[in-house]
Amino acid sequence: MIIGSATLGASGGLGLWALLADARLVPGRSVVDTMLGRCDIVSNPPEAEPGKVLKSSFYSTHRKRTVRYQLAYPPNPPAGRRLPVCIYLHAYGGDEKEAVESFGFHRLLAGAVAAGVPPFVIATVDGGDRYWHPRADGDNPLAMVLEDFPTALAQHGLATDKLAVMGISMGGYGALLAASEAPKRFLAAVASSPAYWDSFGESQGANQTAFDSEDDWRAYGDLRKRATALRDIPVRIDCGDADPFEPNLRGLQKALPSTTTLAFAPGCHDGPFWRQAAPEQLRLIGTSLTPPPPPA
Repeated sequence: MIIGSATLGASGGLGLWALLADARLVPGRSVVDTMLGRCDIVSNPPEAEPGKVLKSSFYSTHRKRTVRYQLAYPPNPPAGRRLPVCIYLHAYGGDEKEAVESFGFHRLLAGAVAAGVPPFVIATVDGGDRYWHPRADGDNPLAMVLEDFPTALAQHGLATDKLAVMGISMGGYGALLAASEAPKRFLAAVASSPAYWDSFGESQGANQTAFDSEDDWRAYGDLRKRATALRDIPVRIDCGDADPFEPNLRGLQKALPSTTTLAFAPGCHDGPFWRQAAPEQLRLIGTSLTPPPPPA
């Protein structure tokens, strides 16, 4: 697409900036996307009256602190059944409230169940802004997700021997990381616009707190080295065509197993896109956690 100053209603200088920003050669691509309407998608996924949302906390030995969490139940859960669980990992700047209060995933879950998706619980947890991997200061959100949190979930009578994991942006990266770290623990992994950088230097240019060092990025940030661990897990990655991580994810696609679904669609790195992607993601999660019985 050719963008000129007349198209943007700007001066020649701003037109040149827009061309460079659109090519991601200078900062400001998101401004261009907004001006050109690339973020203006119709996002009206099916919802329904949600089930209960339980709020609580537990002490994480791996984070050495008390951690808040929420459980979003489907409406009218089957009596006497241990519901399966999908762990939701929030974005940078988010917390355990994000899924419900920012994006209404409890209502989207209810809409999915009303459409025939097997019921499950969305369990959200506060990981801070630590990018869901072990940090140099001893904080370990990844081990918290894999070990501490399932113990807390089991105390609610939930099924925790096999889980699903999903996340958005930083949490999308975290979902892929967790699944690659413990592939036998997860029956499905879903990521919306995962915050994935091709190099430590690129991560530093975007967020200097994401990784502690280049060795840290190599161990936990380079998902290309972890891609083969996902070969036996249903994985779905959704990303907007105007998302800043879109080029990196297209590159990552070459390393991902052929069983991975990587879906690109119109949209940006924002709530409307993530909500629009949710129904297919929730369907994959529900059917993976509760597969249909074999034919008689």
